Amino acid sequence: MAISFMPINMLNSLEQMREQGFFTQKPTETETSEPKITFADMIRKAVEDVNVTNAQTENDIISLVTGMATDNLHNIEIEAIKADLALRTMVSVRNKILDAYSEVMRITL
Repeated sequence: MAISFMPINMLNSLEQMREQGFFTQKPTETETSEPKITFADMIRKAVEDVNVTNAQTENDIISLVTGMATDNLHNIEIEAIKADLALRTMVSVRNKILDAYSEVMRITL
């Protein structure tokens, strides 16, 4: 099974969306002392988590190839499949967000 890892370049798309005002929040009337997590922060954290997972999996594969692995082969393979699934999910979410943004822009014009 060939596993390929590609860097996620979603932050550029997120920055473009922020510049166009996609992530601006309207102020609420009731202010609470709880820290507010924005949609952009949730997406940014998800991207960072996927990048960390992919980097860890790459390190595990390198250590397996060099003979320095401490885990069993099946554990490393499971982690690689999880990383691949996380990457595919993140790309799918990004595509859905961009589709929704395009649809909103089409409706407002």
